[in-house]
Amino acid sequence: MSVLGRYAGCLTLAILSAGCAEEAAPDPRFATPNATVRTLLHAYGLSGLSQQDIQKRMRDHRRFELLDELAYRACFEDFDSADDEGLAGFVVGAIAAGRDSLRVTIVQGTASVFPSPQARIVLHRHDDGWKISLRESVPGEVQRELRAITQRAAERARRLGRAE
Repeated sequence: MSVLGRYAGCLTLAILSAGCAEEAAPDPRFATPNATVRTLLHAYGLSGLSQQDIQKRMRDHRRFELLDELAYRACFEDFDSADDEGLAGFVVGAIAAGRDSLRVTIVQGTASVFPSPQARIVLHRHDDGWKISLRESVPGEVQRELRAITQRAAERARRLGRAE
């Protein structure tokens, strides 16, 4: 066999092997909708608290401390700006409040997580795992209210001469 023939055979084998290679598994933190929810709660240190403790802290208006910002941001497919902090907070609060009674349904790459009958958190399957859609999970009216609060805070900071 000529050198060219051997080279063509090796190239063909390499191309076929590449096509047969296994796809990389998604990050285990986002491998399922439930895993993404657990990762989000863990990023806030809520995985070790009881449902009653979480709800009491919420009633008392006590803040939850973010422990892992990288994991937290990685839970969302559309966390693009500081404006999205409020939307993400809404999602965290909804999931935390109903953590022990979450119901999950999956239809063709879209998951719906129901922490309560009134709340629906939407996740989409991506190559790197299941990610929460802020735009689809936070009701439009709530989105508008949260963005208005963010704008008022930014305007107040500008008036007082403080940078955002």
